[in-house]
Amino acid sequence: MKAILAFIICISVLVPGYSCLAANPDSPVATTGNIVAGVITDSLEGKFKMLIGDKAFTNIGANVGIIKGDILTVYFKADTMRSDPIGKCAVVEIYDTRSVCQIIEMTREIGKDVVTIAKLASDDALLYPGVFTLLSKIVEPYPPEKKVKVYVYQIFDEKNNITEFSQRIRKEIIKVFSQKKRMQPASRLISPALGAYLPGEYDEYNKTIEEYLKKDNVDVIISGTYKIVGDKVQISYYKIDKTYEDIVVDSVVPAQPYTAMAAKVVVPYQERKKEQIVKCDLIFKPVLYRAQSRDERNTVLSDETRGNPVLEYTLKRSEFNIMVPVNFTVTIDGNPIKFDKFTEFSVPLTTGEHTITVSYSKGLYMNDTFLMTLPASNAVKKTAILQIENPDDLVMEIEANPLPKRENIVFHVYRKSTRTSTIVKPVPLKETRVPIEVFKD
Repeated sequence: MKAILAFIICISVLVPGYSCLAANPDSPVATTGNIVAGVITDSLEGKFKMLIGDKAFTNIGANVGIIKGDILTVYFKADTMRSDPIGKCAVVEIYDTRSVCQIIEMTREIGKDVVTIAKLASDDALLYPGVFTLLSKIVEPYPPEKKVKVYVYQIFDEKNNITEFSQRIRKEIIKVFSQKKRMQPASRLISPALGAYLPGEYDEYNKTIEEYLKKDNVDVIISGTYKIVGDKVQISYYKIDKTYEDIVVDSVVPAQPYTAMAAKVVVPYQERKKEQIVKCDLIFKPVLYRAQSRDERNTVLSDETRGNPVLEYTLKRSEFNIMVPVNFTVTIDGNPIKFDKFTEFSVPLTTGEHTITVSYSKGLYMNDTFLMTLPASNAVKKTAILQIENPDDLVMEIEANPLPKRENIVFHVYRKSTRTSTIVKPVPLKETRVPIEVFKD
């Protein structure tokens, strides 16, 4: 189990906007409007002029909202109007008042020229420093070019309620994160079961949470807690990362501006059941149909064309004798799995309810030669609800039969150890049938 590391920031007032900072007297950093401008101070290799791939020091860093992976625009130092950019460089190392960037684009050789970036805006100057530190810690272990998909969950008070102040903190996190192109918000289709885990439980259940993140294709989940102690608010931001170290960033801000908001409960705490992880083996069982005679082929042709003269003409010219399922896809709770090269996949699920959608197209062959795929109107699709009550590993066999007027998709679900059928409900039926192994169109 990964240990959760802690970073502590004690903050009274720190304003994220700067009118003028200086790394040294000869290298001014200026903020004009929403743009921060600095300079390239030197080449790492001591070059007078730099080309693509070369690295350089700049005099702008974390103190003006720069993070690893940011892209700086380069202007010739004599271009005071900044009307003609001459290149771009990507930040690969970050420090408090400086950074190292690598030239990634150029229209001319680059020297000790000007670099600019959009200023990182904030709605709350007191909350900003802790949020920015959290942002920096999230991107730190990733390569500079990697986009990081982040899900910002809730912030809770010491009684696990969501208050107006909770919402204020979450809003500030989203505000700051959304300005960085590296940060990608997770979709709303993440596992609802994640909501059963409170930040204080992350250390105990982080392996389980990481499995959810992998299943949902999310890199990081962010949550937090706060409590008022005297005239201060102690805020703890929790980061669980599916690949790298889990951390807690602690921040302290004055309580007075937030006392009223902290007292207003928006969502009272309600305990939720913690679901258990289940391994599910998905097995694709395609049915290959081979026409034994021209009459059989013409019957299939008639059923598939459904009076469409253009499609009928196309199929008659194709001289196919084999029909098989192609582009077979299983979507679980909004997450697609394509079976292009494989017939089996193992996926982690949880106890509880899951929406399973299966779809495929119909492909036509002449012996071993692929001819065509039938139009989307001839594709097959079916949705079912899988209810998992016990944490036993499962096998789901999905039979795909492309032949018209047949059961085109049939589910067989059973537990690995006993091969006992598991309840699966077709949509939109609500009643439970035990066992259900066949679905009819």
